[in-house]
Amino acid sequence: MKPWWSIPLGILIGLFLSGLLIYSTSPPRGKPIELHTPPTAAGLTVHVSGAVNHTGIYTLPLGSRVNDAIILAGGAKPDAFLDSLNLAAAVKDGQHIFVPWSYSTPTVTKSPNLTPTFTKSPFININTADQSELESLPGIGAVLSQRIIAYRTRYGPFKTLQDLLKVYGIKPATLQLIEPYVVVEP
Repeated sequence: MKPWWSIPLGILIGLFLSGLLIYSTSPPRGKPIELHTPPTAAGLTVHVSGAVNHTGIYTLPLGSRVNDAIILAGGAKPDAFLDSLNLAAAVKDGQHIFVPWSYSTPTVTKSPNLTPTFTKSPFININTADQSELESLPGIGAVLSQRIIAYRTRYGPFKTLQDLLKVYGIKPATLQLIEPYVVVEP
């Protein structure tokens, strides 16, 4: 004699299997999902300023270099200090490329008893700058300028710009802001 629950269980299993069969053989419902390829960038947009002939915003093809951006901006001026840039560096979208002027430009004089004079560097030397000079940098206030001075007093002069990241409160974004305006000299 079979248990009383085997008949309802058999009916339920049969209904389940027939529903599964009907579901698997029926045509799909709804609209199929369409995948679209994401739009590709038309180019890189950069801001070129400083010692170039035509400052402005330019669009470069993907894979362009800093040198390409400077050429597109009409080339560097004669008093540009190109050695401070990596001309072979890849350009990123939204990048600001600042071409600095040379450290010192001699003023030629015709008088024999006057010697050529040199103009002051447009860069701030982080190893010799006082608090007010440091505060004139973007993103550097009174607190960070005091920390920079305290750090170089305690540990000695900075050897590279990356050493500024060792100062508490200076982040890579801050370093990127001040990089076009500072120099590391003994």
